[in-house]
Amino acid sequence: MELISLRKLKTFVFMAFLTLFLCLFTGVISAKAATDIRVGLKSTYFDKKIITIYNTEIKMGYCINDSYKSDIVLKSVGGFSFEPDRSDYYTDNVIYGTYKSAVSKTKEYNTAYVCYAGRNIWMVYIPDKEVSDTGSLIKVTSNDIVSITFGQKRMLIDGNVSGGYPQFAYTGADKSISLGSKKYRGRIEIGRYGNDTIRAINIVNIESYLMGVVSCEMNTTWHYEAQRAQAVAARSYCLANTGFAADSYLKKGYVIVDTDESQVYGGVNKETDISRYAVKSTLKQILKSNGKTVPAYFFSTSGGATEFSSDIWGGNSSVFIGVFDEYETNPERKPWVVKTTFSELEQKLKDKGYKVSGIKGIYPEILSDSGRVSSIKVKYNGGSITVKGSEIKSMYGMHSTKFKIITADSPDDTVYIRTVDDDEQDSTRVQTSDIYVISGTGQVTLLEDNTDQMVVISSDNMTNFPVDQPGSNEIWFLGMGWGHGIGMSQSGAYGLALKGYKYDEILKYYYKNTELAKY
Repeated sequence: MELISLRKLKTFVFMAFLTLFLCLFTGVISAKAATDIRVGLKSTYFDKKIITIYNTEIKMGYCINDSYKSDIVLKSVGGFSFEPDRSDYYTDNVIYGTYKSAVSKTKEYNTAYVCYAGRNIWMVYIPDKEVSDTGSLIKVTSNDIVSITFGQKRMLIDGNVSGGYPQFAYTGADKSISLGSKKYRGRIEIGRYGNDTIRAINIVNIESYLMGVVSCEMNTTWHYEAQRAQAVAARSYCLANTGFAADSYLKKGYVIVDTDESQVYGGVNKETDISRYAVKSTLKQILKSNGKTVPAYFFSTSGGATEFSSDIWGGNSSVFIGVFDEYETNPERKPWVVKTTFSELEQKLKDKGYKVSGIKGIYPEILSDSGRVSSIKVKYNGGSITVKGSEIKSMYGMHSTKFKIITADSPDDTVYIRTVDDDEQDSTRVQTSDIYVISGTGQVTLLEDNTDQMVVISSDNMTNFPVDQPGSNEIWFLGMGWGHGIGMSQSGAYGLALKGYKYDEILKYYYKNTELAKY
């Protein structure tokens, strides 16, 4: 009872501190252009025919040399709808100093549109069908035009003129840009970027961005020291890949995206008190090694040991060195089993272009130090092939390449318990069937009733063993972990935090030869 009371007291004290901390730092982190980054909103707003900003009032302007300035405020009760425009236009090639003067010029034609083409660059575009005598008009050759419809009005933007698209910022009481149900801090840029469709980019202060990352990348109920380690790792990864860039761009327009292709980012909707605390309490902190910002890779679950990056991606690194993940005892992704048959595997390999017939066996060929499968040997009638472990992983949608391959012909696994005293070492074999386990609540259950495998923690890894054996035509992939295995295990970070490790100690545990610094 004393232990439970102490934990409750610690939780109460921390939550009180967190509440005070957030009260002292109310509001959004000050957004300075010098710390803005560009994030492609790939999860929802890529390759669309229409994207709508639902704010009723927005500022429109350009960011040049990391300095954003709005040229006009647009208002619309129904929001602002963007679409790619593939129409043919002519222009008088005159630059009008204000939106109002450009609107006056459009009244000289039956149909003409104001085109916003750069900072203080307003032009007039006339549809091809409205022009009978081109006279001094010039044909518009741009493939980068986007139309904006708001209320009864329509405006064009042409990224080709100034080499970039305008950016839209919130005004007044609105503290974010609304794209349907999703809200984002900073600014939104919408353009074609060399496509026939449109995409949305979020230009956002890196600290504000991270508040929408930490809560997406790590379980929000986990210990706050793990959350702080996640904030530093995410910040370091981001800066190592993007640097600070806020200017408008005509082509791709982004380096990182809001999916796990980079790191998951959910905008304002996904921010929590703990994610804001994790970011603000580690403000500007990144990892450096030999003076360079470290791309601090992370993943969900290691399954007992992290990986040497040289074994997975090649090259040499003094930072990404495999470590024993001894505190990952309550992993986010529990050990898993994928069951298949020889005939199903054969068909999958044929679908990938492999010429196999009558598979007779499958065996791991090359294993990494942590037990991840680099390559697999598949024997069939008349020969054999080598398949990458990552390809088998992809074929079956497995969570990692740390898996064992078990068939009816696999040798029996044996577990030994080793006792060590001053004079000798002695090993005793343990039967891997009819094992009973005691849960944290004291309940005793038969292992076979709960899982297809058991996990044994050794001196430098965790290893899984099957409780049963597959049938004659079956293949079992007994797996552990979730992710590439390089850098910080989030589940391991959580375990370390529960053991009393501070966030800087957690980072040093996973990222070797690094130091905390500020950008």
